[in-house]
Amino acid sequence: MEKDTILDNIRIPIVDTIYRSPFEGLVEHSKKIDECVVNIRKCIYAYIEFDFDKADHYSTKVQRIEHEADLIKANIRAHIPKSIFFSVSKQEFHFLLHDSDSILDYAEDVAVLLTMKRTRVPKDVAEGMKLLIDKIIECVGAYQKIMSHMEDLVKVSFGGKERDLAKALIKEIHRFEHEADIIEFDISKKLFNMDNKILDPVSIIHMLKVIDRMGEIANKTENAGDRLRAMLAK
Repeated sequence: MEKDTILDNIRIPIVDTIYRSPFEGLVEHSKKIDECVVNIRKCIYAYIEFDFDKADHYSTKVQRIEHEADLIKANIRAHIPKSIFFSVSKQEFHFLLHDSDSILDYAEDVAVLLTMKRTRVPKDVAEGMKLLIDKIIECVGAYQKIMSHMEDLVKVSFGGKERDLAKALIKEIHRFEHEADIIEFDISKKLFNMDNKILDPVSIIHMLKVIDRMGEIANKTENAGDRLRAMLAK
């Protein structure tokens, strides 16, 4: 007899839900990604406007959303029957779930890092951060569009018009991620060359870490898109 898992004893609705298919659960998980990055944007905007208490509030929301997504992920893994029929391999499905979850992990990293030090971000860096988070929103949005069509993709075994739409959106993800890389490089260059009178070295290191983690949100979204592309190719 198998031992009870910790999740078996948690009594909250999100864990008690058993999805009709693992892909249905994956779609619910992806909605948390969308919710998370929207709140990261609010967190960053509050932070660069020096409203640090408000930024802390949104940081807490991001961490809560990431935790909810972790529960969904655990629930999906716990309820995949051994005999389930997949149009893709279970290994590929688990890889996709992992890559999707990594997007949330890095979003949470940004949220946590912003609470560690109250840095008064210079205007030019702040403007760059706005551009970067907006580009990340576009990148994640393209991924979210694919996930919103996931049930249709599964029904046609990742073929047909749905496949063509998904491939076009994956190209968009790559474009947005590349544009995010350019913005990230520009901000990082400004920080590395910033006069100590404008920002002290510790604050510079702090902001470089924040910018790096922001860039990773786009990178992990691209990874998830590539995982989907591999599924479409088979």
